[in-house]
Amino acid sequence: MISTMVLADTLGTADAGPPQRAEGVLLVTHSVHRIVPVQSWKTRRDARIVKQDLDYSCGAASLATLLNSFYGQNVTEEALLKAMDKGDGRASFDDMARALPEFGFRAQGFAASWEQLSRLRMPVVVYVKHRKDDHFTVLRGISGDTVWLADPSLGNRTYSRAQFLAMWQTREDADDGLAGKFLAVLPVASDGVPSDDFFTRAPRRQSANATAQLAFRVQP
Repeated sequence: MISTMVLADTLGTADAGPPQRAEGVLLVTHSVHRIVPVQSWKTRRDARIVKQDLDYSCGAASLATLLNSFYGQNVTEEALLKAMDKGDGRASFDDMARALPEFGFRAQGFAASWEQLSRLRMPVVVYVKHRKDDHFTVLRGISGDTVWLADPSLGNRTYSRAQFLAMWQTREDADDGLAGKFLAVLPVASDGVPSDDFFTRAPRRQSANATAQLAFRVQP
């Protein structure tokens, strides 16, 4: 049996607008002729993340990601930037907390230890130093040795505990053991139902499949 796989496009119509690339392949065999849904690497990388449009907008994009993907809102990065009113300056946790009531939410910043952070059961915005630059990102999953970030610049990324701590422990002179900072976001009203599939206590490293394949490879 011979099969051929080619990229499939959706057809545009007068009502639907111009043609768009569909995420699927056309599978052609002697007995089958249908489109099989697939996801590109970029789609998987950026799934459920509001990507930042500006160098300084990681805070607004992180908030939009958390509000939309966890709380089911439809908030744009642009609207949050306008509410924070920082011009082309990078926002702080205080700026975010001040702007959020306009969208029906409140926020509180915390200094925390790794042990405290690892007990969280909801996503939060974390402050990190990425390549020596100030940066905000969303903690989407955490376990004893793995951290999953929904990052407005890099997309969905996983890190070992050591890799994450190297970025997150920014309170170097703290003598209280609270080496990092995060922003917790909660709705003002209690009638919202958060998503149960955005945050996880059992994140899986993105390299896990490749590592497993190497483990079963026959050694010479």
